[in-house]
Amino acid sequence: MQDFIPKPHQGPIVIKAKSSNEISDTYRDSLTIAYQYLGDLIEPDTTFKIGNKTLSTPIMAGVCNLKTVPGDIPELTYARAVNEAGSVYFAPFFGKDNHKKVLSEGLPAIRVIKPLASTDDVIAEVKFEEENGAIGYAMDIDHSYSVYGEPDSNPAFAFGPKNIEDLKRINDASSLPFFIKGVLSVHDALIAKEAGIYGIVISGHNNRFPCMTPPLMILPEIRKAVGNDMTILLDGGINNGYDAFKALALGANGVLSARALLATMVKEGPEGMTQKILEMTAELKGAMANTGSKDLKHINNKCIYRL
Repeated sequence: MQDFIPKPHQGPIVIKAKSSNEISDTYRDSLTIAYQYLGDLIEPDTTFKIGNKTLSTPIMAGVCNLKTVPGDIPELTYARAVNEAGSVYFAPFFGKDNHKKVLSEGLPAIRVIKPLASTDDVIAEVKFEEENGAIGYAMDIDHSYSVYGEPDSNPAFAFGPKNIEDLKRINDASSLPFFIKGVLSVHDALIAKEAGIYGIVISGHNNRFPCMTPPLMILPEIRKAVGNDMTILLDGGINNGYDAFKALALGANGVLSARALLATMVKEGPEGMTQKILEMTAELKGAMANTGSKDLKHINNKCIYRL
């Protein structure tokens, strides 16, 4: 009897199912905003806090492939551009030496650590972040198994699933804010909450698995399940400030944008990317001002309607 031999490819091969990105984008675009123009409206405040760090915006740069970013050290180019907009970027796991240079400049960055098979190895990476001045750290959870149900891995690292005891150990290793990235179910969100995790990132991980529930669709259910104490970030298909507003109105505290920002960086350079984040923040502020939302904590959650 033959064994199944996966074909080399980038991402899952799906013939009959729509891509998860397409499903998510369609849902996002079906959401509309009911603006209001009467009453005691004020100019809103868009500041956002992670741990002890206050940002000018809740719109952050998500993890992306930085190979197309200009400069000798792409991570520095990217981080500087994000910092100029008063934001933070979620850094990839690989490129650790360059990430250290980013932190040495005092630039805010949150590195997304892979779920290494050894929890002790994960903790060692957390200690690296703490010792080098990171404002927080994160960990992917959707790299435990491949799309074909086999243990996932990288040529240099083996990955593995994490249970609640693993999460508690990782969380206890540092006082920095810890984010679990890749949450796409109430089940995982509740485990993260029970483990005492600072925050979660609801994410479809750019079409990593087919037929995924849109992050914006599952967001309200997750928020209801975990309550208001946990920080929730939403990642995936946030292209402008209105997309960000939809996420915040549905229960997110902040958002990550990767594809839109990277495309702007490649096309318009660092200054263009800085301006893109500022533009998205201005759009968000406009949506807040015209829905009676004085700050991020008081985003009008009754103004979202689906077509």
